[in-house]
Amino acid sequence: MINLISAFLFSFSANLDNIAIGVSYGVKNIHITICKNIIISFFTSIFTFFSMFLGNYFAMFLSENLANKIGATLLIIIGTYSLFKEVIKRKKTINNLDNKNSSIKFIGLKETVSLILILSINNIAAGVAASVAGINIIFTFIFTFIFSFLFLVLGNRIGKKAISNNFIEKYSNIISSLVLIFIGLIEI
Repeated sequence: MINLISAFLFSFSANLDNIAIGVSYGVKNIHITICKNIIISFFTSIFTFFSMFLGNYFAMFLSENLANKIGATLLIIIGTYSLFKEVIKRKKTINNLDNKNSSIKFIGLKETVSLILILSINNIAAGVAASVAGINIIFTFIFTFIFSFLFLVLGNRIGKKAISNNFIEKYSNIISSLVLIFIGLIEI
């Protein structure tokens, strides 16, 4: 049961950035289609899966107890680093809301590939640390896909409907960092 909860929390945390990204596109009135969202979510999940597989490979050379402690410590370090970085340099808020075009645009192929790379790279280090900490790869793959998809949809809708409210975009990295630290503490 703890594996399921850890995978759920890790995937939740690792994909919170998707809300902010969805909001930033929604504010610009750019729609992320379901098809493109599925593609983005699938590849983000695949990159997370392979990074966790790599972490499992490294863990084979360590005792289970030591591997869990190293992975949990890495999650805490990644979370603390992200939190520190976010506190030092807050994300820029979107300044050009007045220039928003009222017609809906759709995300293009280049932007889709860029989002896949950005979101996947974001999950690689955390994925390695999570697998070394003993978090289940299959559960994480499934939850990563679900949260990636749902959070992009949610963020895109929030951005379109509540342009003046950027609370989620503003605090998603802080929440994500705190959840990673929490998971690391649970796994130790």
